[in-house]
Amino acid sequence: MKVEMDLRALHRLRQQPQVVLRDLDHPLRDAARRALDISLFLVPTESGGLRNSAFLDGPLLNLGTQLSTTWTAGYMHPAAGPIHEGFHWGEQTQPPPHFLRTAFRGTRGRVRKAVAAQLASTLARLFPRK
Repeated sequence: MKVEMDLRALHRLRQQPQVVLRDLDHPLRDAARRALDISLFLVPTESGGLRNSAFLDGPLLNLGTQLSTTWTAGYMHPAAGPIHEGFHWGEQTQPPPHFLRTAFRGTRGRVRKAVAAQLASTLARLFPRK
């Protein structure tokens, strides 16, 4: 997902990555949960135990050279696997199975708005204007 914002503000946020990435946990978790809920209706019914293997996991923080926070939702079944929802300063992940892609596609607009709002809120909290 892409979020447009002032590059100077983004650079200032990168100075405190742990705080920023923690603030993004809530909107990203909500997006992953919403997509998983939607995907449950799209899972093929003939897949046996696929529905019963659904999971939501996170956050996975990466505070190394490629800063990111990721929530993972999906199925612990050989026919499906996980999909990741996150905020990344780096490489994107591999494409997920079709029914998970479809579920996450419906949440992209909401996630962009939530991430942009959270980044603006964190920026205002960390660097108040005088």
